[in-house]
Amino acid sequence: MKYRGRPVLAAICGFFSGLFVGLDLVFFGAIQLDNIAVTILPIVGLIAGVLLALWAPLGRARAAGKSNP
Repeated sequence: MKYRGRPVLAAICGFFSGLFVGLDLVFFGAIQLDNIAVTILPIVGLIAGVLLALWAPLGRARAAGKSNP
């Protein structure tokens, strides 16, 4: 299986994004600190980051006019 994106970088960014969203919800008073969402959001961000990196259509584009044999 050839990885198309950067799954490790995306996992790290997803983790910190989830952590940031969880802390924002706590600081703005939307949820309490002892809520399970504060723990779940960084994990969901990590998984979403990896999945988006594997699915991302990034990488080298094929040369125009060449056919795939």
